Amino acid sequence: MSLASAQRQLPSLTVLSLDPRLIARTDEALSQIIDTYSPTIQGERGGHLYLDMRGTSRLFGPVVDSALRLRRQIRESVGLEAAVAVGSNKLVAKIGTRAVRPYGLAEIRDGEEAAFLSCQSVDLLNGVGAVTKNLLAAVGITEIGELARLSDEEVLAFLGTRGLALRDSARGLDSRPFEQRVSRRRVIRRSVDFNEPILALTAIKAAVVSAASDAALELRSEGLACATITITLCYSDTKESTATCSALPQQWSSDTEIEEAAWRAAERALTRRVRLVGFHLTFSALTPSLYDGDLFASPAEGKLTAVQGAVDAIRQRYGSSSLLHASALAYGY
Repeated sequence: MSLASAQRQLPSLTVLSLDPRLIARTDEALSQIIDTYSPTIQGERGGHLYLDMRGTSRLFGPVVDSALRLRRQIRESVGLEAAVAVGSNKLVAKIGTRAVRPYGLAEIRDGEEAAFLSCQSVDLLNGVGAVTKNLLAAVGITEIGELARLSDEEVLAFLGTRGLALRDSARGLDSRPFEQRVSRRRVIRRSVDFNEPILALTAIKAAVVSAASDAALELRSEGLACATITITLCYSDTKESTATCSALPQQWSSDTEIEEAAWRAAERALTRRVRLVGFHLTFSALTPSLYDGDLFASPAEGKLTAVQGAVDAIRQRYGSSSLLHASALAYGY
């Protein structure tokens, strides 16, 4: 279950803090293992990785054998048990991993996609969140096969045009190409030098939020998201302090998420009562921005997405300084 569900059921649950450095080391170790199997790899929010294994059989043998070796290497190298699935496309492979989670191996052979999907829970499909799941349950649809058998007219009657793509997914159809891989060395940076050394927390926060917002615009304009934000504070006595905030295995892309994460990192780094002369902000662990939301997202979620899109459109047309937080404007950032 999700951490949020566990905390609701057990309010006294003790939750340990993440160790960003350990997460980063583990992520690097996983990447070194996975990179040996395929040059075409795509990451996705939620810890999913897709490997295009076409044309590798002469090097590694049958793909299912590679999957077994991959699981064994991950277990022996980093001590994690992985859920791995072999399928004809990303959709089928992802549902395969969900069907055997938290760990295991699934092989869905060509031509067997429909049979495999038919008995799986409908909420394993991309786009089926709590709202859509309840809507489908209201008409007696709880398994993927039941959705796959619907005609166009039946789908349009209660799901609308967006439901057609969901029905096609239930049939195992997925023509999405692999996203272009982002170099692990790629980062987005922002540096700020203050006109004079400052100590006021509100002024520091205004500068951090403004720099984070500007970097986030660049991130989204390239269709990316980040999983790690690092800030280095530069003090007037020439000393520095650095802190990191990590979302791994998740990712951040919206202004709200990124600004909050950047300020959390800054708060961790603010360990000295000495005036600051500037800071460096770095976004790393960049991946394509992918998120499987609910087909029928809540009105509030839809409004936030629309607002973010409108803000980005204005700032891309008139410059990043055309829309600023009030705090940033007050302090001249």
